[in-house]
Amino acid sequence: MGTLYRTSAGMAVALVAATGAQAQTQSPAQPDTVEANDVAEIVVTASKREQKLRDVPAAITVLGGEALETQGVQSIRDYATLTPGLGLRDQGQPGIGTVIIRGLNTGAGSQSATSVVYLDDVPFTASSPRSGSQFVAPEPELADIDRIEVLKGPQGTLYGASSLGGVVRLISKRPDPSAFLGNARIEGTTVDGGGDGFSVRGSVNVPLVTDRLAVRATGFYRKIAGFTENVGTGTKNVNEGTSKGGRIAIGWTPTDNLTIDVVGLFQDIEGDGFALQQNDRGTLNPTFGKRKYSMFFDAGSEVKYRVVSGTATYELGAGRIIATGSYNETETAFDRDTTGPFTALLPLLGYPAGTGLTLPTNIQLKKSTGEIRFVSNRLGPVEFVAGAYLTHERSTPQTHVNAVDVATGVLQPGTLANFFSSDTRDTYDEIAGFGNLTFYLTDRLDVTGGIRVAHNKERTVTVADGTLQNSFLGGRKVTETRFSDDVVTYLATLRWRPTDNLSAFVRAASGYRPGGAQTNPTPPPGAQATIRPDTVWNYEAGLKGIFLDNRLTLEASAYHIDWKDVQLQGVFSGLVLLANGGKAEVDGFEIQAMARPSDNFDFGFNLGYTDARVARIGAQASASTGAQNGDPLPLTPKWTASVIIDHRIPLSSNVEAEIGGTLRFESHKYNSYPGDPTDLNVKLPEITTVDLRAGVRFDNYRLQLRAENIFDRNGFINSLTSGAGLPSYATVIRPRSFTVSLSADF
Repeated sequence: MGTLYRTSAGMAVALVAATGAQAQTQSPAQPDTVEANDVAEIVVTASKREQKLRDVPAAITVLGGEALETQGVQSIRDYATLTPGLGLRDQGQPGIGTVIIRGLNTGAGSQSATSVVYLDDVPFTASSPRSGSQFVAPEPELADIDRIEVLKGPQGTLYGASSLGGVVRLISKRPDPSAFLGNARIEGTTVDGGGDGFSVRGSVNVPLVTDRLAVRATGFYRKIAGFTENVGTGTKNVNEGTSKGGRIAIGWTPTDNLTIDVVGLFQDIEGDGFALQQNDRGTLNPTFGKRKYSMFFDAGSEVKYRVVSGTATYELGAGRIIATGSYNETETAFDRDTTGPFTALLPLLGYPAGTGLTLPTNIQLKKSTGEIRFVSNRLGPVEFVAGAYLTHERSTPQTHVNAVDVATGVLQPGTLANFFSSDTRDTYDEIAGFGNLTFYLTDRLDVTGGIRVAHNKERTVTVADGTLQNSFLGGRKVTETRFSDDVVTYLATLRWRPTDNLSAFVRAASGYRPGGAQTNPTPPPGAQATIRPDTVWNYEAGLKGIFLDNRLTLEASAYHIDWKDVQLQGVFSGLVLLANGGKAEVDGFEIQAMARPSDNFDFGFNLGYTDARVARIGAQASASTGAQNGDPLPLTPKWTASVIIDHRIPLSSNVEAEIGGTLRFESHKYNSYPGDPTDLNVKLPEITTVDLRAGVRFDNYRLQLRAENIFDRNGFINSLTSGAGLPSYATVIRPRSFTVSLSADF
């Protein structure tokens, strides 16, 4: 009847199922012949060299591709709840939001991203403070992904600007020139009280020259099931959407010493509406009912990714030279009904009755990067990484307030169509040199020091126009600003490995987010003419080990973060302007455990504690944000936890049943500061969800049924109040849903 194939061997199965860490041991089509107690090493490249996960002196969560599929993970919203310290300011549409690591964010007033997302060696997140990156939460489809590495804390030495909180790295599968391989998967989803969705995807790996040249191609299409209702238009399941695209990778090894990889990705994500619930102002009491909101049109979103990258690796006797280059085009567009804040002004400005205002925002980014580094082997008592990096960004964030006829959706005639517009053209360049040097005091004890020296410059041109601008704000205005800066970041670690299976470390690392010129070229007295970079120092101690005859792995770390010169908005002579408004501190710890009490039973547990708070804030920033000393930073629960259980039941030599479940928990959090004058502070209650799954594997096929959020919790993950007298809008999680999937390996 054939042989039962698995995707990983021995203890690797436990590592994959319990935490998602996919060991790199065997090809998926190879039979499981490794002894049950063998430990498959998890290899990561977080430090820009291949290392065993337990030897990296830093806090990292690894989620493997096998576990992502087992648990039905499809977006950053899904894997964030499995990762201690990882969160999201969710705007209710796919690809729209802000990635948050270890609480480092300032809420709805954030000017730019504090954590970055990479696909392989391609940075999706813009570095420029004027790029609109605070609205972009990159969401490449998790198809043909080998693993996700979430690096906690500042990564300024090796990853550069805007990695204050950390880095999320999506690592795709590389072409295999040794064998023809493929995978196909189809699944259907129905949401309780909502709509239906489905997805199809396939991957194929084709060797063109045995052991030298291969191509790997992936295609996908996903219809996203909706579950909210826009009572203003009567549209049910309005937040449905699609994600479609493909990826192609070429791997070539022309000589034994040289490897070349070229990767291309395209993806389009479209959303028809929001995953929102409209609530009475400053509360979570539904205005129209559960998962319902009212806008006079169905405001959609569109996200596009176009990426090309190349990597060349040349092996030398003393190490390897690695050169990477990438070109990334992303477009993020979303719309919203913004009539409410301006209702009283419309007749004063000559607008007819029945006028509504839409808020289309379009953020385009074109980013080129290049890096070359030398990664040494162990050379006596030392090893090192040294290199240079450059990036060039062009971004065009555009925000328009358009006046339309509510009944027809047609723009008002002439100049009335443009109620207000702000169009920005931003150019950002950065060049940096970096290096890490490790000195082995003994084979068990080593120290590492690192430094990165960066120079960045920015030029921004902003044009403000429209009826509101002309009537009250001095007419059409063109503003040009220029800024340049030099920043140095550092790394220091001490690592002790008393045994092969145990490692302890202490770590100090810094990071920064670029500053920029003041948005107002003639700031009033007391306001800053330039905004300094905000910086963080992360101090951390951790332990990683494998125990109980390779059946238990444990990682634990505790940290303290100092965040200085935090970029906030402040009130100066009645104007709201940018400023370095204060200081924040974060204390926390994270625990990740993986256990395999028997060969067919896996247990994983993650726990995170994050106490992120304002330590000091200036009077001007306090007047704008409402924050006071000691207030918690927004959207950061103090406690998060997840429990993952999977059990396999052999039924015959080629048939195996599977059952499992995932529990996710996050404690309450606040969407803003207690005294915020515009975005009213709302306490978002704790969320506990439970997912169950069952399936069967037979030969190379896998059939699975998943039930997610089985208790149908109506969890709130964000809330926004956009103006005086207006309601609040809360982003909601997906209700109870059921999914059936069938996949095949060949």
